[in-house]
Amino acid sequence: MTSAARPDLPEEVLDQAITWMVRLHSGYADAQAMQGCLHWRQLHPLHEAAWQALQRNESTLSNLAGLSGVPGGVAHDTLERMQHRQLGRRRLLQVVGTGLIIGATGWQSREGVQRWAADYSTAPGERRTLILADGTRLQLNTRTAVDVVFSEHQRLIKLLQGEIFIDTGPDDSVPGGKRSFWVHTAQARLQALGTAFAVRQDESTTRLAVEHSQVAIHQHMQQQLVEAGEQYSISAEGCVKLPMGEMDASAWTRGQLVARSMSMQALVSELARYQRGWLACAPEVAGLKVSGVFQLADIDRALDALEESMPVRIQRVTRLWRRVVAV
Repeated sequence: MTSAARPDLPEEVLDQAITWMVRLHSGYADAQAMQGCLHWRQLHPLHEAAWQALQRNESTLSNLAGLSGVPGGVAHDTLERMQHRQLGRRRLLQVVGTGLIIGATGWQSREGVQRWAADYSTAPGERRTLILADGTRLQLNTRTAVDVVFSEHQRLIKLLQGEIFIDTGPDDSVPGGKRSFWVHTAQARLQALGTAFAVRQDESTTRLAVEHSQVAIHQHMQQQLVEAGEQYSISAEGCVKLPMGEMDASAWTRGQLVARSMSMQALVSELARYQRGWLACAPEVAGLKVSGVFQLADIDRALDALEESMPVRIQRVTRLWRRVVAV
């Protein structure tokens, strides 16, 4: 789709067409999704025009569908080449934006299926607080899914994805005293010893930060006791104590991201967890150090604050695609 081909397509319609294409290419689209897309296309001639324009370039989209999975430098170089060819804003949106979003939302769709099947879950940008039957306060951060399994002898939280904060309850109503309290992740079993702590499930590691009392990491038939104020990273190979973090591990429970000399790349990656669409950082500003308090309820405001305080600007192609670049 060249900019000359359809100059009258509103950005909102293009975004809607992209969203439908992402959904149908996610690998999880069912008959209902296909029918919904067809209904949307029939609602207005501009909808069909946008859909057909995307379809005409589907071979290019297929080539770019995995772009988000390649190293950042390769993705950046591809973007720069497209811009130097002066493809035009509409074509840049269609080719790059859709390719990146399809690549990124393939795994997001799988995340969505996992959240849908869980006992409790949150959507992008949503935070949720639960009081469990034993009095435990369980907080779920953005994009989180958990199963809660309480039995006669133990209390168990299965962290399927995302991040939680737990303040264990007294469990006074159970005859015979307290049941043991466990959190299971992909890498370890964590036993709470009357405590408050945060657990985050990343792609290949579990992160544990203890705020009060102690938590025991059980892994490979060994136990590591973690004290209040300590943080650990747990992988398949074992657990490693972390130095003072560049980010407050529990600030999200207060609706904040507190950064301490955090790299721009890391900060942008964190902010991206709280919104839909694609938010990235250009390599030339990735290493800038940022300190500050950012409100998670308003990511646009956080990005505006970066523009005001750092030598960066926010490149806004659409509401689904934003990038932090050098001034």
